[in-house]
Amino acid sequence: MQNNNGKQVEIGKSLHDARVAKGMSIDDIQKITKIQKHYLEAIEQGNFAELPGDFYVRAFIKQFADTVGVNGIELLNEHDDSLPDTQSEEYADEVSKDDVNSRVASRSREQRKDSFRKAIPTIGIIVAILVVVCGVWAVVVHTNSSSQTSISSSSVSVTGSSESSSSKTDNKKKEDKKSTEGKTTIKEVNATKYNVTGQKENTVTLKATGRAWSSIMADNKTLFQGSQNSGDKKDVKLPADTKSVNISLGNTQGAKILVNGTELKYDKSTPLTTQITLEFSK
Repeated sequence: MQNNNGKQVEIGKSLHDARVAKGMSIDDIQKITKIQKHYLEAIEQGNFAELPGDFYVRAFIKQFADTVGVNGIELLNEHDDSLPDTQSEEYADEVSKDDVNSRVASRSREQRKDSFRKAIPTIGIIVAILVVVCGVWAVVVHTNSSSQTSISSSSVSVTGSSESSSSKTDNKKKEDKKSTEGKTTIKEVNATKYNVTGQKENTVTLKATGRAWSSIMADNKTLFQGSQNSGDKKDVKLPADTKSVNISLGNTQGAKILVNGTELKYDKSTPLTTQITLEFSK
């Protein structure tokens, strides 16, 4: 990274002026970009050394610029010499992995779609067979029920059997209900937002599979922020009655997110930063 403090100050001043012109505060920028406040302040002051690493400088500046109405790509190109080298070995390795993973994921999605289309005729046949079997079973059950009710000597036995069967069914329903209580259910709302249900107390776990920077905010209060190396694990217990959690990832491919032990399957096609929102309900 070239050390040109004058250029960095110039970038920071242009972003500061654009923000003020839009009537936005640093807190407003933080809410939109999910970048921590002290990093935003460091960018405005031209103190890029305070950012979590060279890999994130360009990404944070572009997010800041786009939010305040400045063309982020043009700003980066204009000050290219004073920003980290995007062709560094670290950057090249990360982007190369992202491209390979994106292509593999895209190919896998197409293969799943083809497999599903090929399976549609078979599924239709299976459904038709099941309908026929269920119809035959219903006729047999109805016939047996009529025969049993016509024999008075076995009516008491049938009643007792029905009561026993009813009791077993009730017990099974109670067991099924207990088995489903306490399980975490994650439902995707869109590419960056998910609804989470099933628990009164929740824990978010960050597992690093590569070098990654991340932060967790619960109801706009920071619970964790920092860098992780491959193999690192961070458990963050959420306060009771937490309604919303915002997770910022500085390396999308380098982290896994688990909610109460259940892995969140989020979109990893973006190579640099991404923001994920979790909405909690009981």
